[in-house]
Amino acid sequence: MNEMILKSSVSGRARFKYGAFKSTDEKCLESLLGLHVESFRLNRACASLIVYFDPLKTTFEAIATLLEKRFETGVTMPQLSASAAAYCPSCASCSVCESKQNSPQSRRSKMWSFMALSVYALYLFVSETFLGASAFALPLHLTAVVALVAAIPLLLEAYEDIQAKRFSLHSFMAVALLGAIFGGEATAAFEIVYILRGGMLLEEYTAERSKKEIHALMALGIKKAYVLVDEVEVETDVSDIQEGDTVVARSGEKIAVDGTIVEGSAEIDESAINGRSEPAFKTFGETVYANTLVQSGRIYIRVSATGERTYLARMIAKVEASLAQKSPSEVAADRLAARLLTLGTFLTGATLLLTGSWLRAFSVMIVMSCPCATILAASTAISAGIAKGAKKGILIKGGAYLEAVSRSEVFCFDKTGTLTTGEPKLVHSLCSEGISPHDLLCTAALAEHHNAHPIGVAITKAAELAGFTCNENNPSDIFAGLGVRLKDHAGDITVGNAKWMAQNGVDISPLHVQSTQAFLEGYSVVYVARETRLLGFLSLEHTVRAGTSAMLQGLRKRGVKRLVLLSGDEETVARAFGRTYGFDEVHADVMPEEKAHVIEALKARYSNVVMVGDGINDTLAMSKADVAISFASGGSEAAIEVSNIAVTDSNPDAILHLFDLSKKSLRVIDQNYWIGTGTNLASVAFAAAGALPPVLAGAMHIAHTVGIMANSSRIAWNNDNNS
Repeated sequence: MNEMILKSSVSGRARFKYGAFKSTDEKCLESLLGLHVESFRLNRACASLIVYFDPLKTTFEAIATLLEKRFETGVTMPQLSASAAAYCPSCASCSVCESKQNSPQSRRSKMWSFMALSVYALYLFVSETFLGASAFALPLHLTAVVALVAAIPLLLEAYEDIQAKRFSLHSFMAVALLGAIFGGEATAAFEIVYILRGGMLLEEYTAERSKKEIHALMALGIKKAYVLVDEVEVETDVSDIQEGDTVVARSGEKIAVDGTIVEGSAEIDESAINGRSEPAFKTFGETVYANTLVQSGRIYIRVSATGERTYLARMIAKVEASLAQKSPSEVAADRLAARLLTLGTFLTGATLLLTGSWLRAFSVMIVMSCPCATILAASTAISAGIAKGAKKGILIKGGAYLEAVSRSEVFCFDKTGTLTTGEPKLVHSLCSEGISPHDLLCTAALAEHHNAHPIGVAITKAAELAGFTCNENNPSDIFAGLGVRLKDHAGDITVGNAKWMAQNGVDISPLHVQSTQAFLEGYSVVYVARETRLLGFLSLEHTVRAGTSAMLQGLRKRGVKRLVLLSGDEETVARAFGRTYGFDEVHADVMPEEKAHVIEALKARYSNVVMVGDGINDTLAMSKADVAISFASGGSEAAIEVSNIAVTDSNPDAILHLFDLSKKSLRVIDQNYWIGTGTNLASVAFAAAGALPPVLAGAMHIAHTVGIMANSSRIAWNNDNNS
């Protein structure tokens, strides 16, 4: 490969392919790129360099220029699209890119080939079990040919490992497969390659789907926006908007760009960005973000960033980069594979050396070459656990996450949408002398009747439940960030915050102490006045999901060391909530990056950290956690895709069910390891002694497989989580 090629580029990440990368020193690249990129990864196996950078500080073109000068070659940069089709999700985790192409055609062919193998596996089972066919087969037997063809991807990877002078598990498995095929043990060879092909296909599909969904979020679903051109609003494609343009956004519209308000004011729902339960009132000079919603008002925005440079797109790019990093479980699995390789090689060689029998050594190799016992000990228990979770509405995306839940010392929770429903509810009211609670509520409902703000809707619903029917057709005047005012025949009604009361000449001092106390307890306080007389105030809170308190107490009883609240709500509201529900730490008024920093700090102090959230603002923190759990009912697609576990009905009780299921699955895995390891060690001993020919070595696999599956099935069928 004589020319460097830019293979893929998304916000903050680019992948270059060049033959010389196979022999390039990482220290050389560190000195070249260190000041220009946040990090990089050199994949010599597929001659690729993946760089992660801040799009606000540099571009992939600038990085390409550095590489051109260093390697004295041109960089071919094909037209890259932001669509999912141009994205190569395998690049972040592949061992050999050429062997893991992810085109739709390639994926379909892999699926069809695995289905064909499944059909043949069924035929083999029927013929051997019911028709009495022999498991022994000559090299040219059909089973041997099928196993050899199915093993081609593994053999190719083993060949490339040998070329790179590495002796890996792939190499060992390839030798064992060839030995089994040409030694007459075609059925054992087919069993090995069938398990491997199925596992590789599932892993590839899961990783690719999650990353593609995350990448697709950058489009935000906003196609058009209005740009001010010579004092005329012109509908424009979002992709054509440039930095410095002025974009107009009004009530009910999503903002398509990042920028600064240069005219107007509005109440903006920023929950997608910071998770705050209440909309923020913003006016001249304040910053707004793409994908936030203008609830009421009209603003003119001077554009500072569009497309992949927006705050949300950069955050999604960081999520993608976090997902590309190996988890501690994956690193531990790599170490275990290396140890199994060493042990298998040693036992095979030792048997040959001590007995001088190729047949005995081959039997030991068959036993050690396929880690069926290790795979099935965990996989069958985890599969049963995942199936059990699905019955309870808990969708678990991988066994490692199910295992990690009960080993976690810290559980972090988002507040709005996760522990609360996001819908305010009237809790109590306090009236001035001579005013009844019913009159106070009905008066407020008159003014709020046509207001679409969540608090206005909550007041109207509470009044309807109290039997009040509003016949007022005259709409109120709505003042963003303040409140509402209705011109009524009996005197104007004013409903809103303390600032709104002051502007309308209403003295709130008679109830100031009580309203301040309500505010400190975490309630939203809404004052009600007629003309200049204060009638009282209403206290509202966001509805807490049923079972939240019991769930938090249950986690403590199960040994969780720390409960942490991460909320975009302002300090007073978040801390009041934290005190009420007994959180050990409360982090209030935090942006997505700050949530992620908290998670990283906790991971440095505790073993395994779980993050439970529901919105886009939670995704970065979820990607940093050891286990990410999303509340899927009403949750954002981003959080659901990034999460390792999704609770479909958003029921807090599911967290306790998940914890108990994780603990029981681990207990069964340990039992399975004893079954699998015991039979494997016994098989090696008998094989080395000449008492276990290759055919019986394969039979031993079937015997302990039945025992392991029977033990694991207890998880799916037993309703007692503590058994």
